[in-house]
Amino acid sequence: MDPAAERGKSGRNVSPRGMFACGILLLAAGIVLFFPYFHSRIVNPASSSSESLAVLPSPFPIASPTPTLTPSMVHAITSTLTVSLIPPSPTSPPLTPTATPAIPTRITISRINVDAPIVPVSWYTTEIAGQVQATWEVPDQYAAGWHETSAPLGQMGNTVLNGHNTTYGEVFRDLYKLEAGDPIIVYAGDVPYTYTVSEVLILPEAGQPLEVRRQNARYIQPTGDERLTLVTCHPYGSLRYRLVLIAHPVRRLSVKGGY
Repeated sequence: MDPAAERGKSGRNVSPRGMFACGILLLAAGIVLFFPYFHSRIVNPASSSSESLAVLPSPFPIASPTPTLTPSMVHAITSTLTVSLIPPSPTSPPLTPTATPAIPTRITISRINVDAPIVPVSWYTTEIAGQVQATWEVPDQYAAGWHETSAPLGQMGNTVLNGHNTTYGEVFRDLYKLEAGDPIIVYAGDVPYTYTVSEVLILPEAGQPLEVRRQNARYIQPTGDERLTLVTCHPYGSLRYRLVLIAHPVRRLSVKGGY
């Protein structure tokens, strides 16, 4: 068969010049399409990463660039860390927990056969002759009342206890019989605190001017020394006088054998 006839059946004959021209066109198209990619990667590689961060959506906020640390910034950071990590100075006072107050819970007075519990008591205000004054509660049982604003045991200050002399068990009925030097033991739980009587005062109270009653009340006020003050009425069955007993702590022997 004639070769020319065969070419006519299969299609148009493409000359080598035409094939070369097509190759040139494809190469030019490729260069146009891929030039931005090659420019970003080879000429300016940093631009592609920054542009991609700007346009890519993200569920998380993009962190700001880390600043360049200057020598002054480095000094400030290291100085702060050094201060926070320095241990306390050996001369600094040690931190000690606050001691639990020794609240009185029991009183024993062997001379007058007293062995009674102690309960905290509060105060209330009353009006007498048109003037308001504070009155302390007294336990309505066989017990002494600790004035809750007075000092705990073993501390500087005035530890004040009151009690009835006639009714509700008559806990302080015979308090007037005590003399200087008689011992009184007051407990805070199982810990005993021993005192010795210093003074027994019998002061006019009922029917006295307010100024006199205020003078009597000074014995239950805070003091600059460590003391125990017991208060009741006097004599038995009467409110005429105020009996105030003052006692001071017995000096305890220290562990080293001194006082």
